Amino acid sequence: MAEPKTTRKPIGTFHGVTADVVYHQALGTPTDTLAITLPRKQPVLSTRHGYIETDVICNCHVPRGLWDFMHDESHSWQDTYGQIMKDVLSELGRTIEDIAFMSTGVNQEKVAWHEEIYDEFWVICFTTAGVKTNAMRVGVDKASGIERNGKFEKIGTINNIVLTNAILEPPALASSFITITEAKNVALQELDIRSAYAPNLMATGTGTDQITIVSGTEYKYTYVGGHTKLGEMMARTVTSSTIQAIRNSRGF
Repeated sequence: MAEPKTTRKPIGTFHGVTADVVYHQALGTPTDTLAITLPRKQPVLSTRHGYIETDVICNCHVPRGLWDFMHDESHSWQDTYGQIMKDVLSELGRTIEDIAFMSTGVNQEKVAWHEEIYDEFWVICFTTAGVKTNAMRVGVDKASGIERNGKFEKIGTINNIVLTNAILEPPALASSFITITEAKNVALQELDIRSAYAPNLMATGTGTDQITIVSGTEYKYTYVGGHTKLGEMMARTVTSSTIQAIRNSRGF
């Protein structure tokens, strides 16, 4: 009998949402991917994909040994990540076009999560964070990379995956990015994370931060700013999970 190509470490089940770290090979290199599986296809807004509907969200660890392959301009990004996550996609019974995914140089063992519950509403955020090499103060620090024809370089990143049971109308999905980004900035301030380029300046993020927000199936919401209860819950989950993710990646 052939050896299984993947092994799983369960993180937990949250309101029907399952989260696992999947260990697999990518072009012969050991790596790991956070796989979040929803009970059904749901609306998702992602900084990589825009608006899609899916039932699987992944956060893929790309170790240093795969960086040259990632930056090979003969591949499209779909082909690149399709190869890196080939074994995971096979296990899930999906193609790269079927899922929403992020990528990071951080091992998924360092993922952090935080949940907030208030009456009938819940919000949970899963975060990985690498801030050592390219934390920056956006608009102040000079850009160190440029995108041409969809090709760009990844270094460190903060990835936030936010899920809720509330039905987020399109304006709420869009406005959630403001709330999530502001909450991430609170985490960076609380940990006094400085720009890697100008250490006298507070960092506002990294140059490659990513967000995925997943709409739920109950209780319609049209706005999730800081004055709303759902916005407060969303911010608390993002700040708490981002603080812990940075601590996990830095070993304190």
